[in-house]
Amino acid sequence: MQVFRKASLLALLLILFTAALLSACGNNNNAADGSSSATESPSEPVETPAASPSASTEASGSAETRTISTVKGDVEVPTHPKRVVALYYHHIVLALGEKPAGASITWWGGSPFLKEQEAGIVDVGGPPSPEAVAALDPDLIIMNSNNNDDYDQFAKIAPSVLIPYDGNRSVYDDAELVADLLGKPEAAKQLTVDFDKKAEEARAELSGVLKEGAKAAIIRIDDKAGQFSVFGDNYGRGGWSIYKGLKLQYPDKIKEAVIDSGKQFVPELALEQLPEFVKDADYIFVSNEGNGLSEIKDSAVWKTIPAVKENRVIELDGKQYFYFDPISISAQLDLIVDLLQSK
Repeated sequence: MQVFRKASLLALLLILFTAALLSACGNNNNAADGSSSATESPSEPVETPAASPSASTEASGSAETRTISTVKGDVEVPTHPKRVVALYYHHIVLALGEKPAGASITWWGGSPFLKEQEAGIVDVGGPPSPEAVAALDPDLIIMNSNNNDDYDQFAKIAPSVLIPYDGNRSVYDDAELVADLLGKPEAAKQLTVDFDKKAEEARAELSGVLKEGAKAAIIRIDDKAGQFSVFGDNYGRGGWSIYKGLKLQYPDKIKEAVIDSGKQFVPELALEQLPEFVKDADYIFVSNEGNGLSEIKDSAVWKTIPAVKENRVIELDGKQYFYFDPISISAQLDLIVDLLQSK
């Protein structure tokens, strides 16, 4: 009987030991596979990127504003502005496929090639009126050096960006700066692509008209034929289309005075100097801005010029060729091709 009791006791102890061992192993397995009630519970608050405003903005790429560096310091601007007032550069805003709510049409409007696009834009005056600008409730104001003295007034109305004038930048360089402000940088690149393609087609059209290396001068008659001015490729008057588009070359003296100097525009030259500036020009373009060919056509100085003798003088309507923006430049290229074909 005593042996039986000892055997029973040993068996009982063995059963209890085995049960304890199995229980311990089960707990270790749960910890190893990561299954816990804390992570499975939907009521437990867990921070995720979507729960953080800043992290959510970065992840979605939908930031409403961004900070940019300008000559006036850092400015927080809308990522995709909706109500732009362009005290300058409104031509470029239009070329980029956007329509500003307001612009200084009095000062910078009037291109015959932008008549339809400018319709409906509120003219804020020239000089621009802060009250007129504020009434439009803009979310971005774009300006240039002409508005430098009034910058602080406009900056109180809305985020304001001043892009200073730089004669070394082309209108297409300006377009890149403006496009970046509007949140559509690819649109500026497309403007360049479109012009280059159109210019290539124009050169092909004139292949039988223009000789290789042909030179052209762009001048304006001033002071009732007493003086004249000379223009380069980056100062309106059809220069971009003539020199950059059609690849006409500069007469030697004009290259020296206007291009090599970086001036782009040399005014108030004595008419007696004109033959020196255009003696090797195959074509002379005269921008009529009040004083045209009629002022000089009978002068002895004018009659000595080779391009005049060969009837290769083309008068440009100042109202059409004064403007220097992507839309106007494209239209001017078409007109200049027609004018050259008529010679």
